[in-house]
Amino acid sequence: MPQLPITTRWFVTEPADDQVIRITEPHLHALVAANLWWIRGAARDVVIDTGLGVASLRRHLPDLFAHDPLALITHTHLDHVGGAHEFREVGVHASEADALRHPAPASLYTTTELDLLGIDVTGFTFPELLLDAVPVDDFELAAYGVRPVLTPPRRLHEGDLIDLGDRTLRALHAPGHSPGSMILLDETARVLYAGDVIYEGGLLDEMHGADIPAYVATMRRLLDLEVAEVRAGHGDPFGGARMREIAADYIRYRA
Repeated sequence: MPQLPITTRWFVTEPADDQVIRITEPHLHALVAANLWWIRGAARDVVIDTGLGVASLRRHLPDLFAHDPLALITHTHLDHVGGAHEFREVGVHASEADALRHPAPASLYTTTELDLLGIDVTGFTFPELLLDAVPVDDFELAAYGVRPVLTPPRRLHEGDLIDLGDRTLRALHAPGHSPGSMILLDETARVLYAGDVIYEGGLLDEMHGADIPAYVATMRRLLDLEVAEVRAGHGDPFGGARMREIAADYIRYRA
């Protein structure tokens, strides 16, 4: 087992706008280095996705919990749901709610995790581990797993609204990458929080739980969304025109 350095700064925060902070985990491999989006509302905060769960959000980012935020999970893959157990209330699409209570096995060993996810990377080279540092000196790589959410989750459905006081997010069911993939649209700001439904780079549509025809239908839907900016689950934000380009390219490739 490689000896990994210890870092005291596991999470990095940067403003996306006046009320939204992007949180990243820079010591993770790109495959599992997901964005967390902290939206500070007038009545309540929301955190979209919760990272890998290697380090405690409460310990490293205590201010995140000052206003009892609602965690919204775009889908229940390990890199989006790892910290969900730390929140008092968690929302997820109804079709993946049981996965919060009974999470799938997970590993920080790359080959093992790729097998668990059903990702075929024949011809590609990956490091042995999905991280290049650890948050504490006694961290046990082999003991890692996604912890269950103990309180019953808020089951979200197509069109449900999440009111933050000064803005509202609309939940849209967007299956394809996973059965319960959910995107969240701030209709006033025209900002889409897209999870792993769409981002820059190769979209994963042949892993366990993926559904290519459903993904094509989701991409057709994205073509009609009035969006100024996409804040995805991985990588940097991009504009609505780029979103439609990615969606159209996917449709041509798969349909």
